[in-house]
Amino acid sequence: MNSRLFLYSSLFFVLILIFDAWDSSKNPSIVSVNSQQEMPSTSDEKITTNQEQPRPSVTIKEKNVIESTYITATTDTLKVVIDLADGSIVSADLLNYSEFFGNNDDKVRLLNNELETYVARVGLQNKNNEVPVNFTTDKTEHNLGNNDALKIVLKSTAQNGIRIIKSYDFTRGSHLIRVTQSVFNESGTTSEWRQFNTLERGEETSGNSMLYTYTGAAYFNEADKFNKIEFDEIKEDDFLKKSNSGWISMIQHYFLTAWIPQPSTDSRQTIYTRNFVDQTTDKYLIGTVGNYKSINSGAHVDFNTSLYVGPKKQDEIEDIAPGLILTVDYGFLTFLAAPLFWVLDKIHYFIGNWGWSIILLTLLIKIVFFKLSETSYKSMAKMKKLTPRMQALKERFGDDRKKFSEALMKIYKEEKVNPLGGCLPILIQIPVFIALYWVLIESVEMRHAPFFGWVQDLSSADPYYILPIAMGITMYIQQKLNPTPTDEMQQKIFMALPFVFTFLFATFPSGLVLYWLTNNVLSIAQQYVINKRVNES
Repeated sequence: MNSRLFLYSSLFFVLILIFDAWDSSKNPSIVSVNSQQEMPSTSDEKITTNQEQPRPSVTIKEKNVIESTYITATTDTLKVVIDLADGSIVSADLLNYSEFFGNNDDKVRLLNNELETYVARVGLQNKNNEVPVNFTTDKTEHNLGNNDALKIVLKSTAQNGIRIIKSYDFTRGSHLIRVTQSVFNESGTTSEWRQFNTLERGEETSGNSMLYTYTGAAYFNEADKFNKIEFDEIKEDDFLKKSNSGWISMIQHYFLTAWIPQPSTDSRQTIYTRNFVDQTTDKYLIGTVGNYKSINSGAHVDFNTSLYVGPKKQDEIEDIAPGLILTVDYGFLTFLAAPLFWVLDKIHYFIGNWGWSIILLTLLIKIVFFKLSETSYKSMAKMKKLTPRMQALKERFGDDRKKFSEALMKIYKEEKVNPLGGCLPILIQIPVFIALYWVLIESVEMRHAPFFGWVQDLSSADPYYILPIAMGITMYIQQKLNPTPTDEMQQKIFMALPFVFTFLFATFPSGLVLYWLTNNVLSIAQQYVINKRVNES
C-alpha cells in the first residue's frame, strides 16, 4: 500500500505538471473593433451581469489616424513613454529588472506598443463621444534626477470651450504612477464627462511551456473579491460588472499592471472586457469606465486614478490597494502558500541568500512534520522487512488474488503491521509541499537570485543539470529504502520514475529543484535511521 501511494502520488504530480503546461488552441476572432468605441453605458439604469448581458453587435468604423508624438519619463525604477496623441502610456521599462540574466542593458519592458501591443490607456469622454486628443508639454524628456518626485503636465488645445490638463506624478522608489485629469469648462453651457482606463495586450509569448503560470486579466472589488478573467473567457463573451470600488489588472509571471481608482465620494464604475483583432493578432482588453459628471460653465472637475506597472513584489504591492497582493497567484492553496512565503522571507532577511533560505525552510517543514513522517517511515520499514515473505506468497498463490490477499492479511495481523499506517502522514504533507512549489514558482524575489557556485539564478534551469541529476539519484535511493512492489508492472514504473522526474526537472527553475533535492536528502536520512532501528528490533 505504501509503495502504491508513493507511485500514485508521483504520477499525480506529473499529471498536474502536464495539465498546467497544456494550453488549448485558440480560434481567431473575425471582427476588428476600436476598443474605445465599445465602452459600455454607465447610466443609472440597471446593468445586467456578464451572463445576462448580450454580446453587442459590432459595426466596423474607420479609425481616426493621429500622428503620434512621444515623450519619456525616467525615474529610478521606471522609464515610460507617453503618447501625446491621447496621453496614454504605451511603453514601460522596469529599470531594476533585467530581461535576461547577466545582461543589465536590456530591461524588462512590461508595456510595449511595438511588438506585443501592451498599453495602458487613460482618457476622458463626453456624452457626444468626443475625446481630447493631441496634448502638448514643455519638453520631450523628463528625469527624476536627484528629486524625490517628478510631475509631468500635458495640456490639450481648447475645443468648443473645453480644456483638458492631464498630469502624471512619479515617486522615487515606487512603480506607482498617479494620474489626474482635469476638465475645465469654458463653453458657456453644462458639459458631462467621464473617465475610462483600459489595459490592452496580446497573448503571452515568452513563458515557459513546462511551467504554467497565469497570464490574463483580473479584477477586485469588495463584493466579489479577487477574480481572474482568462483570455478564452474574454474571447467567448464580453464581461460587464457594475462596481462601487476596486481595480483591474493584467497579470503575468512575476509582473503586473493595474489601474487603481483613488477613493472618492463617487467611486462607481463599470468593469468590462473586449476581444478584438489588431493586424490578424488577437488582443484582449479589460477596462473601467466611470459615471458621467456634470461640469457647469466656469467650473472644473478632477478625475484621479493610479497605474501600477511593476513586479509582484509583495512588500511593495500589499499596501497599495486591498487585494492587490492576491495577484501573486498561489492558486487554491494560498492559505498555506502565503504563510510559507512569510517564513521564507523572514529567513532571507537574516541570511541574505534565497538558496540557503529555501534549504532552511525545507528543514523547518521537515521538523514540523517529523512525527508524521516517522510514523509513515516506520510503516514502510516494517513493510520492507516483510517483502521476502510477500514475494514468497505471490509465487505460492500465483494469480489467485483472493488467497494471496487472505494470506497477506494474516501476516499483517501476526506481525502487527498496518498497511495503511504510512498513508495518512504522507497525504497530510502533500498540500504543504505543493503550496511551497507555487511559492518558489510565483515569487518574483527568486528571479535572478543567486545561490552559490554554478547556480547564479534560482529562477532559471541549472545550466549543467547537476541539481536535476542529483535529485533523480536521491529519488532512486528513496525507492530502494521503500518496500518493493510485488506487481511487476509497478516495479517497472518505479524504475522509470527517477528518469522521468530528472527529465522534467531539467527545465525547471533551480530554486524548485533545490527544494525537491533538499527534501529528498532529509527524507532519505530519516528513513535510513528508522529502517535500521526496525531491522535491529
